[in-house]
Amino acid sequence: MKKKNLLIALLFLFSVAIYAQTPEELVLSGHNLDSTGNYDLALKKFDKAIKLKPDYAEAYNGRGMVKLKQQDHEGAMKDINRAIELKPAYVEAYYNRAILKNELEDSRGAIQDLDKTLELDPNYVQAYNFRGLIRGRLGDHLGEIQDYTKAISIKPNYAEAYHNRGHARLLSGDKNGACLDFSKAGECGYFKSYDDIKEKCK
Repeated sequence: MKKKNLLIALLFLFSVAIYAQTPEELVLSGHNLDSTGNYDLALKKFDKAIKLKPDYAEAYNGRGMVKLKQQDHEGAMKDINRAIELKPAYVEAYYNRAILKNELEDSRGAIQDLDKTLELDPNYVQAYNFRGLIRGRLGDHLGEIQDYTKAISIKPNYAEAYHNRGHARLLSGDKNGACLDFSKAGECGYFKSYDDIKEKCK
């Protein structure tokens, strides 16, 4: 009987070992759950990954973004800062911290993190577009246009950048350039730009 119980226990431990997820698998599961809106379950996956691998920057970054979506700004900042401490050249973490700072209305801080993002990865096209939006909000329309133009040079069919540059050009007094950008944005699939053409390009 004792041998049978021992065998059962060993089989159980063996099955647990087989089906136990690695930290990398847990983070992947966390991202998948996050993408489908299962934030509580996603947090549990990231928590477990960190417990197994306390220096895993990607797990802190992932958990931070889930906390941001749950409006836990303090927890999100703590996690993303930790990710950057562990991995100082972590491009995605700087970009995510910029998202967080922007949500906290820290525009200057967000721009600093986007500057760092682009220093580490000069072809991070979304960072140019995002920085352009923030510069525009701060009234720097020339800098805004330069960022959208750089994004378009990297990704020629970047519809959102054309659309955003169109609005920046309107504010800068370049109506013809704005209308050309709205038209190009529409051609690239950003159909709301056609409404701008009707309203602003008469």
